[in-house]
Amino acid sequence: MDRYAVIYNPHSGQDHGESVGKKIEQALVKNQQTVELMPTKGPKDATRLAKKAAQAQFDIVVAVGGDGTINEVVSGLATLEQPPYLGIVPAGTVNNLARVLQIPLDIDQAIENLQQGHLQPLDVGQINDDYLISTMTLGILADAALNVTQSEKQKWGPLAFLNEGIRVLAKHQHYPLTIETPHRHWQKDTQFLLVTLTNSVGGFTKFNPEAQPDDGYFHVFVAPKMSLMRSAMFLPYFLTGNFKKIPGMTYFKADKITIARFI
Repeated sequence: MDRYAVIYNPHSGQDHGESVGKKIEQALVKNQQTVELMPTKGPKDATRLAKKAAQAQFDIVVAVGGDGTINEVVSGLATLEQPPYLGIVPAGTVNNLARVLQIPLDIDQAIENLQQGHLQPLDVGQINDDYLISTMTLGILADAALNVTQSEKQKWGPLAFLNEGIRVLAKHQHYPLTIETPHRHWQKDTQFLLVTLTNSVGGFTKFNPEAQPDDGYFHVFVAPKMSLMRSAMFLPYFLTGNFKKIPGMTYFKADKITIARFI
């Protein structure tokens, strides 16, 4: 018999995190597992709850919610020498990581998948004192992500990010960056920097076919300054993959990178 700590955001996805948490509890108890529900109460609370669950020696910590909730749970477990297993039941809007790991987006199927206990390795990146499970952006992509509201994500899913990205591109902003890796130095004005650990960004799972969630690398894309018309070239590549083939795009992978703004 395993002990499960179920951490969930009551307001994730279509605001049905609470019902999903209880459904998981019912399924696990039916299979004679021990379960404790741990609803979050605010930002970063999932990190605190994950640490609490690990200290209480739960066997499995289940993150229920979107990518933000999962990232917070991982942040609470990443520093531990022997963390409990991480379970994922996607209940967010985009569910980027769940798509990468081929976890069913249907709640009932995801719960069944959880109980079957399929183990998968997963890279976790560290950025200063924070942790990364999927994607980090600087520049216009970050601006676009910040501008997308929860209601827009619920209504449009991944397309909400594309829509806002087009709006931000029209502002012609650029950012002077220096990037260092163990094997290269890069310094230039850029419209955006994108660092991924997987082949999916914003729910588009063909973004970078080369990347794997356990390959041990940061995959880095740096876009040069360009006109709005030229930026429109991004869309078909974004939707079909091979983003790094865009003319002028710099792509590389590394297990360690340093990013700074130059003046």
